[in-house]
Amino acid sequence: MSGQQTQEDLKEIAKQLSDAYYKILQHSTLSEQTILDSLSLLSKYSHDLPLSWFTNEFLDQLFALKTKFENTNGLLSIITLLSAWLRLSKDNDHRQKLALDILESILRKDDTARLQKEAWIGWVALIGKGNHDARVLDGMINVVERYGQAQSLELDAGLAHALAMTNTLNEFEIEPCQRLLNVYAKHASARGFDGARALMDALEHATDVRSQEKPQTRAEADLATLVQLVIDLEDKARLSALAGIVRALQFNQGKNTKKVIKQREKAEKALMEQLSIALTSGHACQDTLAYIASRCLLQVPEKELTHLPSADLLRVLVSSLLTSALAIQHQEPLSRLTNSKESVEEIKAFVDQPLFKQVGRISRTIAKIIQVVDIRQAEHIMDRFVGFSYNVFIDWDQFIISNIDADLYKQIEEHAWTFLKSVLFSFTVILKAIAVDIPNGQGLVEVPNAAQDTLSIFANLHFITHHLGQGAGRQAYQDTLTNVVAYLLQPDHQCQLNRLLSSAFKEYSQPLYTNDATPAVELLSTVKQMRLLFFTDLLEQTVKSVDDTALEHQILPVIYPILKWKRVENKDLYESAHTVVISTFLAAKPVCSELSIAYADILIDNFPEPINLDQLRFGFTTMVKALCEIDDALAWFVVSRLIEKIHSLEMVSRAEYLTVLIDMLKPLSLGPFFPSILDEIRAQVQVQTPKMQLATLKIIFDTVSGPGISDMRRKQAVGWYLNLKRELKL
Repeated sequence: MSGQQTQEDLKEIAKQLSDAYYKILQHSTLSEQTILDSLSLLSKYSHDLPLSWFTNEFLDQLFALKTKFENTNGLLSIITLLSAWLRLSKDNDHRQKLALDILESILRKDDTARLQKEAWIGWVALIGKGNHDARVLDGMINVVERYGQAQSLELDAGLAHALAMTNTLNEFEIEPCQRLLNVYAKHASARGFDGARALMDALEHATDVRSQEKPQTRAEADLATLVQLVIDLEDKARLSALAGIVRALQFNQGKNTKKVIKQREKAEKALMEQLSIALTSGHACQDTLAYIASRCLLQVPEKELTHLPSADLLRVLVSSLLTSALAIQHQEPLSRLTNSKESVEEIKAFVDQPLFKQVGRISRTIAKIIQVVDIRQAEHIMDRFVGFSYNVFIDWDQFIISNIDADLYKQIEEHAWTFLKSVLFSFTVILKAIAVDIPNGQGLVEVPNAAQDTLSIFANLHFITHHLGQGAGRQAYQDTLTNVVAYLLQPDHQCQLNRLLSSAFKEYSQPLYTNDATPAVELLSTVKQMRLLFFTDLLEQTVKSVDDTALEHQILPVIYPILKWKRVENKDLYESAHTVVISTFLAAKPVCSELSIAYADILIDNFPEPINLDQLRFGFTTMVKALCEIDDALAWFVVSRLIEKIHSLEMVSRAEYLTVLIDMLKPLSLGPFFPSILDEIRAQVQVQTPKMQLATLKIIFDTVSGPGISDMRRKQAVGWYLNLKRELKL
């Protein structure tokens, strides 16, 4: 819609509202339907009406019409307009009492929910205005007691507003405010997690407003009264209410004077005591405790955290994170996914839940408790994470296999990735606390199998990591992975690394008791390929420390089929497999002798597809250079495979392979076979056409004059090049 069209629409609405307003002022001459239509239009835009429209004359007409339309739809419009006026009004007006009388009569009757809602909004709006607070608070108490379970009354917002704005928050007039809070606390306690969260939010809002009052002395006095009011609450509701106050004061928007800080410390101390009682008693709702802890404990001083029963706290937090129906709940959202609209709605509602949105904070709280209080519990947590991550891996794999082409896949995937990202980020935060944040690597030392478990978890979730790529949170993941790998590469811990890699690659080895000769890796789904990719990437960095027997008999047999791919199923996995082989040569592993012949043939046979010329040159050069450090004869034998390939081709097809052969001048320049390769290259060039010779000589010149040729052989190489050029008369 254009801006001009919008302006025209607004002008039309303004005209209609103005006409309706004047019709109400002159309603005595109009039909009942015209009056009802005018009231309906004004109530529809009641939030946009200015206070200046609510003149004494207009209000008098509303009061008069209230009697006329007592039992019609017009009553809802009148109540809505009166509520709008009460929200806008600031001065003490005698008509406010008349409006309250009308609203009270509505609230005391079992009327329609919509009517009660509008009456409640207007009733609560008068809090803090004039001298009506005592009456309004008493009325709120009656409403909560009568309609406590009726969510349409918006009791939560009403209580938050009342505590934030009432002028009775002082020791002389506190009684009605105290009674309201007690009554509402009972109502909230009966609602379980939702009630506890609502009570916390209400006190957080009230504290936030009170802390910014002017003058500062009033803010300090009101905060002191509010803190004491909450401390005096019954035990069941006290924890949630204290959490709201603490949360607001931790992020105080007002001045942090000494008195305000004192109230924060007082509230935090009371919160810690109440939380300890709740944790040890076992009666409190697990999700409520996790929600409160995640919202408050991150800002609590570390010395205060040591007073909490850390084992009980971690048990509650981890259980809520992994098993709660409101958090990530044994990855059930994935296991139940189907190609249906019901699944779309279910997972959408799941990721919108309040506790699910706290998964990040819950994880950071777990990490903080482990880091500064109790690392002893981390082993149990790691065990649960390994199992959980594997289940996520399997469930997502099954869903993808069954539904990748389904109609609703894209809609499901959008919300599913929200869940999966939360799993990865939350686990990474906790694993980082163990592997990085605890000084001097003590986390990996003190928690048995922490390093292997961390890699197992990251491997299971690598399909998420790969999907996300670089971005927020990646640095924490990388730091954790770097520390874990560095720990396992230490001589005392290499046995742990070998156990992990040996076990991981056994999963992908060829079954012994089957007639199907298809390599196991050829049957892997996309998700399972991602898990294998994690281990091949890890192997690239650690192959030097890998046990020779495990490398030869358990790891390389899994990699060989990938190297032979004619149609690349997974580009990253394919390139990683080649890098593993190159790393094996660079590490001078004993298996290089057998591996070199096979790998040379793989490189040659897979050019030009899927291996390109740059990859062929790099692979051959690196391999031969590494072999020259081990056995010159073996290096020459590998080069001879390339020469055999060249001899088998027609002249027009040899050029690219000859380029690779010329590259071999560099690694062979230190060995006894340098004259042999010079003779072979001379022979190949001599049978070329003049144009081909010219191009080849340029490549040779760049090679012999550039870096990589041994200084002892450079003079020989240059002299050979000049002689060849003279022979060819170029």
